[in-house]
Amino acid sequence: MSTAQRLFGLDARPLSAVWKLAGADLVVLVALITAGELRHGVNPITAPVAVAETMFPFLVGWFLVATLVGAYGDRAFAGGVESARLAAGAWIGGANIGLMLRASPYFSGNSPWTFMLVMTGLGAVTFGIARPLVVRWLVE
Repeated sequence: MSTAQRLFGLDARPLSAVWKLAGADLVVLVALITAGELRHGVNPITAPVAVAETMFPFLVGWFLVATLVGAYGDRAFAGGVESARLAAGAWIGGANIGLMLRASPYFSGNSPWTFMLVMTGLGAVTFGIARPLVVRWLVE
């Protein structure tokens, strides 16, 4: 068993499936934040640095918490409600880390309570819907 397989808690899943799942999560997170930026009048084509500054804290938070709670382990591939619950829970923790980083002096922007509610709630719903669909696609 490789170090990566031990880190992700994998017994039966090939590492390639984990990378595909992480790539799908990345697409979901990029789409979520890009949609928010467009909603607030920020064009990702003309202001890519602004979008990246918004995205980076949430990427750090998501992949840190997702790895720690086993969102890339064998439980992640259970499908259905289990996959949705695991992804939504990981997002809630990851979003809070992203929000704390964003509120720090190291990143531009801030974290008003309305932004916290929208990012946490909308992200949990988005990951909760997307994760079981992606897992189903990967398992078939």
